[in-house]
Amino acid sequence: MSDIATRLGTTTTGQLLVRSGIEIERLLNAMVRDSAPVTGKLPDLMFLSRVLHFDPGAQQVVMAFTDHKPANSAVLASKSVTFMCNYRGAQFAFACTKPHQSMHLGHPAIRMGAPKIMLAMQHHRNQTRAQHLPSEPDVRCELSMGVISFEGRLVDMSLDGRAYLLVDAGVPVCAGTRLPKSRILCEEREPVVVDIEVDQVNLGVQHNGTRATRIGGRILADRERLDKISKLFIIDLQ
Repeated sequence: MSDIATRLGTTTTGQLLVRSGIEIERLLNAMVRDSAPVTGKLPDLMFLSRVLHFDPGAQQVVMAFTDHKPANSAVLASKSVTFMCNYRGAQFAFACTKPHQSMHLGHPAIRMGAPKIMLAMQHHRNQTRAQHLPSEPDVRCELSMGVISFEGRLVDMSLDGRAYLLVDAGVPVCAGTRLPKSRILCEEREPVVVDIEVDQVNLGVQHNGTRATRIGGRILADRERLDKISKLFIIDLQ
């Protein structure tokens, strides 16, 4: 199965901007499971820690306190902290926001807003200069269900085709539905035609605050078509 480290090996730059929330969640949970060390970059101190927990509902991470109290205090006084983690043969950089003191399994910890994007780099690569890229791409879809046709937005997708879409709140879709011959409009490229298998349906919210239906499922297509779509969420930085 393809993963971020594997994808890095196929790039020309050795750098990826990951804005797939599914892949970011997978990476954070893997860091928790493997107790991977992370380093927080502060003006005059180093915050050497690890990710203790990822809360997907609140979109927050819990970082371990260190034995160096000034570093803990510096993180808590910051609005945002950039972390680096050498993991699975790659280097990951991500920023967490709004730190506040918390408890985890009876021990003091720091809870922070989870990152919306991650930068993944092969070792020995210089970090790319900052680029103005949105954290969530605007990927329009043309969907159908029987005789009903409707529009939607693909808001997240992983390398293996796991995906989330937003559609109008009035669309009567339910878990177990298959959306055949869905057209994913990949910016200026030709639409990519795929099937979508729905396995969860929840309430969601559009950017303008209006109610929507959030569909979770899997995009069914060959590797070439999956790669065309996933490149909108996991970008090879030039």
